[in-house]
Amino acid sequence: MQETNLSEKNAFCRFAMGTSMTAFGIAKVSRNPNCTAGRLMIAFGAMKMAEGIFKYCPTKALLGSSMQGAMNNDNSNASMQSMFSGQNSMSSEQIDKLMKDFSSAISGNMSGSNATASKQSDSSTSNQNSSESKNSTNKTQNPS
Repeated sequence: MQETNLSEKNAFCRFAMGTSMTAFGIAKVSRNPNCTAGRLMIAFGAMKMAEGIFKYCPTKALLGSSMQGAMNNDNSNASMQSMFSGQNSMSSEQIDKLMKDFSSAISGNMSGSNATASKQSDSSTSNQNSSESKNSTNKTQNPS
């Protein structure tokens, strides 16, 4: 029997999406029997349904094995190996520090973008006011 490489949630989502794709494909083919898109939807939907039932994705297995082979050639990158094997190499302190840095960067960028936006709106308002004053002077000089 094949080794499973999908989680329960992932398998369920694949099965549900495969069922939907198959149903839409059947609907398309029933309206137009020569519809290539409908036939492809049926084929891909059936593939996704099978992946969901067996909890095995051959594409994921192929990419996983090639990534493992590439990482085994370079032993200096241990954090990448732990990431792909599912081990958590970061401590909670490091994660908290990263989250604080991220939130401070977002709040700093938001205040900077607001200041830039207000400068742009001020300059566009002054440009509108100057063009309105030019139009009003032209109208008073030229009554026609």
